[in-house]
Amino acid sequence: MSDMAVVAPKLSKLIPMLATDHDGEVIATVRAISRTLKGAGMDFHNLVEALGEHKQTYTPPTKAPAPTSQPTSLRDIAIWLRTHAAHRMNYKEQKFVMDMASRLSAGQQASTKQANWLRSLHYWYSGDVR
Repeated sequence: MSDMAVVAPKLSKLIPMLATDHDGEVIATVRAISRTLKGAGMDFHNLVEALGEHKQTYTPPTKAPAPTSQPTSLRDIAIWLRTHAAHRMNYKEQKFVMDMASRLSAGQQASTKQANWLRSLHYWYSGDVR
């Protein structure tokens, strides 16, 4: 098994995190990718080489993708709301969700009131009737 095959599962979780609109989260993700590569004795140049070896062409799906599972942690809920529902929220809701996604991603805890509001927003905007 090549060194890249060892770190590929970790990188496949980190790379999508680069899509955030928050610069701090992008920088933290880049640093995590760099640490992961260094831990395997590699750098970004090795990553580019590995990507070049596995060129694939995009083939659109022939049927609709299966629905994604609903988020369960408060961090996942905040990120889901930021990604899928922010455009439908009012300014106060958007500001709250952005702040909570950032705080929860940084490892901070939500108060009971914040957790309840986050869950109610998810319920409202996702149509989740759990």
